[in-house]
Amino acid sequence: MTHNPFSRSLRARLVGATLSTTAIALAALVFLVALRSGQTLSEQAQEISRWSETQLSGRLLSDAKLAAARLQMQREDVERRFATIAKRWDVSTAVFSGNTVAASELMRPALALADLDGVIAFDQNLRALTADRVEADLLTANTAIGRTPLAAALRAIIARNDRERSTGFVMSLRWDAAVAGALAADETGSFVDVFGQPLFDEFGEVIGGLVGYRMLRPREEILTAFNALSGRDVFILAGSRLLSSAGAEMPDATLGVASAAGLQAIVGTEKVARCIPAAQDTRLCVAAPLQELEQIKNKVVGIGEASSRSLLTTLCVVAGLTLCLVAIVLLFLSSHITRPLVRITRTVAEVARGNWHVAVPDVRREDEVGDIARAVVVLEHSLAERDQLRDDVFAKNQILTEREAQLEEQNERFDAALNNMSQGLCMYGANGHLKVSNEQFLHIYGIDTKALGPTLTQSDVWSLAGLGHLPVRGRAGAQGRVTTATLADGRHIEITVQAMADGGWVETHEDVTTSVIAQARITHLATHDALTGLPNRALLTERLAEAFSEYAGGGGAAAVICIDLDDFKGVNDTLGHPAGDDLLRQVGARLTALSSPGKTVARLGGDEFAIVLSGSDLPDGAMRFAEEALAQLRRPFFIADQFVSADASLGIAVSDENDSDGEDLLRRADLALYVAKADGGRRVRAFEPEMEERQHHRRWIERELRIAIANGQIELHYQPLFELATNTVTGFEALARWRHPERGMISPGEFVPVAEATGLIDALGVYVLRTACAAAMGWPGSLRVAVNISPTQFRDGNIHRIVEEVLQETRLPSQRLELEITESVILSQDQATYQMLTELRRLGVRFSMDDFGTGYSSLSSLNSFRFDKIKLDQSFVRNLMERDEAAAIVHVVAELGRSLKITTTAEGVETEEQLARLRASGFSEVQGYLLSRPIPAAEVAGFILSQSNLSVAA
Repeated sequence: MTHNPFSRSLRARLVGATLSTTAIALAALVFLVALRSGQTLSEQAQEISRWSETQLSGRLLSDAKLAAARLQMQREDVERRFATIAKRWDVSTAVFSGNTVAASELMRPALALADLDGVIAFDQNLRALTADRVEADLLTANTAIGRTPLAAALRAIIARNDRERSTGFVMSLRWDAAVAGALAADETGSFVDVFGQPLFDEFGEVIGGLVGYRMLRPREEILTAFNALSGRDVFILAGSRLLSSAGAEMPDATLGVASAAGLQAIVGTEKVARCIPAAQDTRLCVAAPLQELEQIKNKVVGIGEASSRSLLTTLCVVAGLTLCLVAIVLLFLSSHITRPLVRITRTVAEVARGNWHVAVPDVRREDEVGDIARAVVVLEHSLAERDQLRDDVFAKNQILTEREAQLEEQNERFDAALNNMSQGLCMYGANGHLKVSNEQFLHIYGIDTKALGPTLTQSDVWSLAGLGHLPVRGRAGAQGRVTTATLADGRHIEITVQAMADGGWVETHEDVTTSVIAQARITHLATHDALTGLPNRALLTERLAEAFSEYAGGGGAAAVICIDLDDFKGVNDTLGHPAGDDLLRQVGARLTALSSPGKTVARLGGDEFAIVLSGSDLPDGAMRFAEEALAQLRRPFFIADQFVSADASLGIAVSDENDSDGEDLLRRADLALYVAKADGGRRVRAFEPEMEERQHHRRWIERELRIAIANGQIELHYQPLFELATNTVTGFEALARWRHPERGMISPGEFVPVAEATGLIDALGVYVLRTACAAAMGWPGSLRVAVNISPTQFRDGNIHRIVEEVLQETRLPSQRLELEITESVILSQDQATYQMLTELRRLGVRFSMDDFGTGYSSLSSLNSFRFDKIKLDQSFVRNLMERDEAAAIVHVVAELGRSLKITTTAEGVETEEQLARLRASGFSEVQGYLLSRPIPAAEVAGFILSQSNLSVAA
């Protein structure tokens, strides 16, 4: 093979041009990097100066916060030790023993352990009792305590009166004459930490408060320890006055103006400080020498300069290595580029002899590429015609192949669609003969595949399918016709006939048995109860309309009986909902068996049923039927492997000539049922016009009561409670009175049950509670107010929050509020109710069990929840003098109160004999008309004034 000089010249030019360009670019890059590095170092020096100041400021700020945290930890540790001293029983005993020498001797060792400078004790009236020093000036403390914030703080911790959750106070004060006098201290200083804790007696009642103090030391040990660990000077300033310091001696600490980073120079020293605010307008500062700031700056600048030098050195080395690498790569590539060019020249010459599919670029070149181009041009002219002919033949073959594939695909799709239809299909031609059918059609009717052929007509096909009983419809009149056929085996087939343009038609056959059954099921469910299978309210309305139609046509009267089970909830709660469902099904079965074909038994929902009767023997026949139904329902039911009793209440309404439709009849029967349940249940009641009048009156009361509550028409009268031991008034029971603007006074026995039944008791209860608490704030001393709480007020689960909001709003102390509840609240066994009672107990309110002795489990109620008072029901007091049993019960209740340390109150005292007997039995309080009737709110103040020296006759 001869050597080609073209490859040598091309290689030399490629290598030389690339190396020279790369060298120039690398040299320019190194120069620019060096120039920019110098500028960056200058800018960094300025930025580092600011950064160094910020870094030092941040360190000093962290140290200041740490020092402040240590001071706070020291204060909290002293507080815990002081709280331990206050809770000691011997300290409380010594303080209130009156022996100041013993008290001071007892407290001095404890004060040393608690790191306190002194202590002083006060009683509930903030009178100084004793101090750690016998010679302490307690008279001065009595007068000075009121001029300091300590008085309010002491009253607050004494007023809480809760030994289980007792809390004290901690405050930092400037030391002045008032504080020194209040603490009976002879120390001098600048600031002092004062600690307060309540003192309790052995019964858990608050009896006073204990106050300790600790002066701020000029050299606090905890700050000195912090200085030893961190090397920082720490000092506390009040303005420019130095209060305490640790570290270098600093007689004066005048600070300069703060920098942007928060640093302040200490005048006269080579130090800077960072301060944070502390208690009572003081500042805690941490100082460091200025030399530390310069060290941070120089260290960071040196790192930047070394980094720049290293970067330039590395860049120069990388540039040299890059030039060497580029040279090697270029030599390698040039060698592999020129040699293929020689091979391409020879290959192209070969292609020119037989391969004519070659592009011809640069035909005017005088090198090997030009030789290749000219050789290919010679071949192109001779082979052009042959190439065109071959391409035409190939294109036509391709078109035929594609059309054949499309036809085959269409046939496959038609077969797949035809045989995978959910409906059976038959296509008939214009001559009425079968043209096409699918497998689904054969499957629906069970026809053999070989039985169908192109000679069969529609009549023949339908005969094979078992549809011969249907008229044959095809061609004319077949447009869009839909027929539903019922086969001998009970299946339902929907047949749709659709005409075609050529005169033939298409039939589709679909098995709709499932849809027909489902539709029938839906229709049944829409008119029947799913649990019992009885007619529901909708079907009952239709049957009532039919009964009224018969009545209008002279067929007799119509009647409705409404039935409600009395013990259904008990079955659900004790045996579970499945047992309740079984009970409802058995009740429906008994009522259905009892009813004749002319009667309709329906379930209205829940445990309520209704029966529609019609005939000529009404209403006597309806009453007999209702009594017989009640007797049947009283028979035990066998449920969950046991016999269960479930009684019922029934209401009857019979139509008359004034009735317009069945809805009014059903409403009257439901009203009669309501009266039956209100009378105690387990009975039958027929509708009477008076029932509707009472219902209208009830609705009137509901409507007017809603307006009265909103407009503040409800008045509160207060009946006093007298303590027999002291013959004084201890409190008042708030009683709601409604003075209607048109009908005058309305009895609570008339409107309170309506309020409880309609939910208005919530708004009424809040109104009474807020009004009573606000009124009690105007009473002198510690007179309590008692408010009745209905069991329904616990329904929404927020009664404890309502009481708390009212106490906060009226500012009434919680111990002056007494809530009267009946034992039905406790007997509900509801966890949410117990939680609300517990929350109310934590507020500090008192609890009284009202109507004690009238429930089923009064003693178990006392065992379930701690009451402060039990109120004996007035029925026992009323029979006290006539029945020995009542007298015995009164005596037992009094003994029970003494044993449980619970206040006992007797209500309804009306005679002197009753009062004497109650006093002899040992009752704590009495209430009744003998002593005072309920008093309007405006007259309570005058009554209290007139009764201040009341003496109840023995």
